[in-house]
Amino acid sequence: MTLKSEVHDDVKSACRSYISSIEQGEDEVPTDTVYRLTGTGLRFREPKEVDRPSLALRQNPGEHYSSEFDSVSQYIADELDFEMVPEVDIDGEGDTHVVNAELSGRIEDSLRDFTGLVMDYSGSFEFTDAAFEAAYDNQFEPDYADREEYKILVPLKGVQAGSDISLGTSLRFDSQFDGPYHISDIAVTDISDTEWNGIATFDAPFDASNNVQTPEVVQDYSYSKVLRVTIERRRQNIREYILENRGDDPDELRAESVSVLTVDNLSYMIHDHLVRELVDTVERTFHHYKPRCDPGFGTGYILSPSWMSYRDISEDIVDELYVERDAGHGELVLEDGQNGFKTFWDKYASYFTDQDAHYDKPLVRFEEMFHKRRNEDAILDCLIALEGTLLRGTQGSSYTFRLGLRGSFLLDGSNQLAWNREKTREFLSGLYAIRGEIVHQDRSLEDAIDEVNNSELENYNASSLAEEARVVFARIILRYIDHDINHGLSIDEVNQYMDQAALNASYSPGP
Repeated sequence: MTLKSEVHDDVKSACRSYISSIEQGEDEVPTDTVYRLTGTGLRFREPKEVDRPSLALRQNPGEHYSSEFDSVSQYIADELDFEMVPEVDIDGEGDTHVVNAELSGRIEDSLRDFTGLVMDYSGSFEFTDAAFEAAYDNQFEPDYADREEYKILVPLKGVQAGSDISLGTSLRFDSQFDGPYHISDIAVTDISDTEWNGIATFDAPFDASNNVQTPEVVQDYSYSKVLRVTIERRRQNIREYILENRGDDPDELRAESVSVLTVDNLSYMIHDHLVRELVDTVERTFHHYKPRCDPGFGTGYILSPSWMSYRDISEDIVDELYVERDAGHGELVLEDGQNGFKTFWDKYASYFTDQDAHYDKPLVRFEEMFHKRRNEDAILDCLIALEGTLLRGTQGSSYTFRLGLRGSFLLDGSNQLAWNREKTREFLSGLYAIRGEIVHQDRSLEDAIDEVNNSELENYNASSLAEEARVVFARIILRYIDHDINHGLSIDEVNQYMDQAALNASYSPGP
């Protein structure tokens, strides 16, 4: 039996008695301001007043309390496996005084705060079993720990899908391997009205002079889809893990940190790193799925179950994650079915987690293509990526010839690119010829296209060629990955097989 389940009945009884005293002593339930989004396109925050009984305890701290939690707080303190470092206060004359020296006293204060949450769940000064059980289940954690799972939303810009898409989670990240969390669910979904309301409330500017949040025209909240992520705790003693990594003694806890409430920001940096790695993987997968599109990612939000979600007012946003990526061009449509994005994700996403150095350098160059302002720089990134794949292992031969030859062999007969071998060879050879014009002759991409006199490139302008180069390279890297999946072949091994095929080609004149 856990400490949480062990003290349930005693906490409930004391909470019922304390709320009864509050109900007898208070007349009017205080209200708090939350916000909801209104309109479409350019959206506004609209304030809404909701009953929040716990504010009465802030206005009149201790007025209705008669030591209802005295015995249970002492029991919890005796059962905890850490000691409290007393809080030290400095008075106006510079003298230090020890305050909050007793662990049981800090726990008792925290139990009174928990009572306020129970009333917020009910929305009144009345004790209800349902409100208590919901608050106890979601908010009570005497062992100083974070939640067993977090829900995280990352808004997607320029992404459309006909229905929700659940994605596989068989990925390995650096932070996940050593950290206390693992990703248990990934999906691309719609965002609910209560989630929008939670974001609007969390983002509302704060007017410190009047101690209120102020409504105003908001930034772009027109995202149609979100990346919805669930991360789960996989180590029980999260407190020990975090404090040891800070260099603190896990058997001691500062007085200001003692609480029986779940700590939502205990390990912020750890799940921040994990979600960043996931967003990097999703971005890479989007780019390879539809290389002509460059979707964006908004600020991530960490959701927490609370009285607001329990009363269907809004979701509670407890923190944000800075995982933004600016959107480029194009609308990414995630398709369903056998050739849809879920199938693509399950097949290729594990190669985009930055774990495999074999593909890392060309993938980094490919990603750089989406962020370069000059088309010339984007083309050079593409050619460096091609050198790290199609030209790997090449020595003492024409790079232009070998690039076109290997590329045409690699993509011939595949479903990655609907070009014949000659078209692929001519495009890649021309692309490498452009490199010399840009690097050695300092020409613009437009002038370089004219100068190389290539039949496949003459139909492109600078921007359309940079885009087409992204498409072709994405198909090339996916084809290499196909060979790894189906035959266990590395890039070097695939190149050797293609060279051998070229050497074995025979010519016999005559009929």
